[in-house]
Amino acid sequence: MNKAKKNFNIFFENKDFVQNEQYSKTTLQALIRSVLEPIAKENAKAVVFTRLQDTSNIDSIIKRLEYSPNIILKEFSDFEFSKFDVEEIGFVVLTSQRYNAALLFKEVEDEKYEIYLKLNSKLVNDVYKALKTIFLIDYDEQFFEHKPERRENDLMNRAVLNIVSQFEETVIESVYNSKIQENYKNVNETNTSLRNEIYQNVRQIAHEIKNQLSILDIYARIFEKKTGDIETTEPIKKSIALIKSQVEQFKNLDVINLQERNVKSIIQETIKTYGGLLKEKNNKIILIDEIPGVEAKAFVDEEKFAIVIGNVIKNAHDVTIDDEIIIKLSEVEGKIKISIINHGERIREENQTKIFEQGYTTKTDGWGVGLSVCKKFIGSQFGTFELAKSDEKETEFSILIPLV
Repeated sequence: MNKAKKNFNIFFENKDFVQNEQYSKTTLQALIRSVLEPIAKENAKAVVFTRLQDTSNIDSIIKRLEYSPNIILKEFSDFEFSKFDVEEIGFVVLTSQRYNAALLFKEVEDEKYEIYLKLNSKLVNDVYKALKTIFLIDYDEQFFEHKPERRENDLMNRAVLNIVSQFEETVIESVYNSKIQENYKNVNETNTSLRNEIYQNVRQIAHEIKNQLSILDIYARIFEKKTGDIETTEPIKKSIALIKSQVEQFKNLDVINLQERNVKSIIQETIKTYGGLLKEKNNKIILIDEIPGVEAKAFVDEEKFAIVIGNVIKNAHDVTIDDEIIIKLSEVEGKIKISIINHGERIREENQTKIFEQGYTTKTDGWGVGLSVCKKFIGSQFGTFELAKSDEKETEFSILIPLV
């Protein structure tokens, strides 16, 4: 019996693959739907194992799985678990001609769950083998019959977990402050989109993520229709739309959509977006506007320009605490100059010429993509993006864009 317990818990103990954060019941239910819905919808040939305490939100999906002649569905009951004295861990494990998935979850406090999630991975087979050991079941022939192309795509799994984390943040924050959520935009997706440029399989990843987001969007709308709770669902749908838009950017990093825009407005909206993030470390942004009038128009790609401003703000936030991050707007020879200043650790002199090189990073968890793509974005908008200085007192990045 102790061995059976270990076969489940070993997945949660493996720090390389488990997401250590805790997730709400709403997020967990969305994950379960996203894993099961494609199989049920397409009536695909598949083997599915589940242990779910609450199926009220997915009854229709379960029914479709039960009645499908192509799907082998095995649902494990509480009785089967108590019989083997196994710790209560829920799961959805499936394999099909299209993909395989293993979602394990356990409640660590009231409606807060720890999860283990792998998609299109050989590690799904390990979860099945653990189930087989515990319950003495034998579905080997059916389970291993389906052999889709399964590379160890750690990048895809990390991207999916990023999406899940962002979805969870949206759910929690919308409960407390819907107004903040209306201004909350793409924070982590920015770095995700910039980083993924260096991977040749980015189009496949984008396609996979968009499929899952479409499912989340559908059920957000169903939830809204059933409950009428627009205050909760609207920020969720907005976040999904933002993520979809950013995923689409994966495919179109070289496409620049230049239009006459008020640069001041873009910067102000970006500051609002990152306001909630900065509070984590008691940082704040001070905007100093030295350009007369309410507008400063330039031909820019609004989304990509906002990505650059946001990336520099986030980088400043990463290296500071209790800091005033200064954004100063001025006019220099017919150009708008945007200076972004922080007072954190200086960039070493030997690194100052390398930070815009693709792949170079000083962060232990960095990918060395953000600043190189930011420089590329600004250059494609007829501007320049430079490190103005970095000393013991402050670090300043400078952007110059021609004014209309």
